[in-house]
Amino acid sequence: MTTLYEERMSAIRRYIEGEAPFEIYTSLGRSPKWFFTWKRRYELYGLDGLKDLSRAPHHQAEQTDETGEMAIVNSRILRERRDRDETKYALIGAVAIHNELQALGYTPPCVKTIHNILVRHGLIAPKPAPQSVREVIDRHYPAFEVNQPGQLQQLDLVGPRYLQGSSQKYYFYNLRDVCSRRIAIEVGKTHQAQTICTALIRAWQRMGMPTMLQHDNALEFRGSNQHPRTAGLLTKLCIALQIESVFVPAREPYRNGTIENFNGLFQRLVLQTQHMAHFAYLQHEVAAFELVANTQHPHVPLNGKTSAEYEQSVKFNASLLARDFKLRTPFHVTPTREAKVSFICRIRPSGKITIASEKFPIDPDLAWDYIYATICVKEHVLKIYHQGEIIKTFPYTLEL
Repeated sequence: MTTLYEERMSAIRRYIEGEAPFEIYTSLGRSPKWFFTWKRRYELYGLDGLKDLSRAPHHQAEQTDETGEMAIVNSRILRERRDRDETKYALIGAVAIHNELQALGYTPPCVKTIHNILVRHGLIAPKPAPQSVREVIDRHYPAFEVNQPGQLQQLDLVGPRYLQGSSQKYYFYNLRDVCSRRIAIEVGKTHQAQTICTALIRAWQRMGMPTMLQHDNALEFRGSNQHPRTAGLLTKLCIALQIESVFVPAREPYRNGTIENFNGLFQRLVLQTQHMAHFAYLQHEVAAFELVANTQHPHVPLNGKTSAEYEQSVKFNASLLARDFKLRTPFHVTPTREAKVSFICRIRPSGKITIASEKFPIDPDLAWDYIYATICVKEHVLKIYHQGEIIKTFPYTLEL
């Protein structure tokens, strides 16, 4: 029989893997309050926060001496100033301060106590009241079982941005591993497919290639509306490298939540605070931030480890792309038997889905449900999966 602790741990694992809260607590027969209570406990205390609290007063509340408290306060203040190289891109939360104090030889209090000290000193502003938003109903949204680095990466495009006194547009191509949170950032002057693919090649040469690459339906990722069955350059690159390209539902960018979360951090710490005078400095700062994010930023879902520490702890060996790999023009691809391209789609009230501007009839009885549509390139067939089962197939030839 599943224990309460195992049920909570399963809910948090599903959330970390990208499943929507509504789907999680509904399938478990739980309330929204139950889910968000344990989510908050996990964010504060890690796995220990999912255990039942003893009702007996085993010991007095933890007391932090004056020296330790001032070290916590000063660490926060120095991090917020960002006037030193080591604090320029540092995180300022309780977990980061806890790790810093440990590295300095302190025996710091728990993360929750550090948080309370910061609140008491007025260094953490109270959270604003949550805005009323429409709840998104996720009916059978396909969730990936991600438990190792290298299984799933998310890609997103940020831009355009401008340098001081310049009209030149700049774009950032951000990549993040869903499991380890490792990131790779490339910067360029266009959002054309050729530029994006060249940036991806450089990223994969230092970060490693994934089994699946997830991204939105932007034309630079997808190809052409006029020729929906002709593979775009990104799709061809993924097929050539035996990576499954996965398109999230149209107009649902939050499905790429891992990279979207990082984009917010990137804009707060880099794009909104650093004044870039020229392109070379911009490239330097992007590389510096990538290094800091991967080696110094602790992550609550990784039990306070950085991305580099976590990958080392699980003995992860990245599948690095060869340094001599070239994106030739024209780029010819010979697909393997396993080559596939996938789309997550929501069935409309008409019973149809849209894949690359082309409509396919599924079933009106499944309106508003999600399906996983996979183009099996070598078989010339489109397979439609609903809750893990094939419910329909269509002849489909993807032109490469």
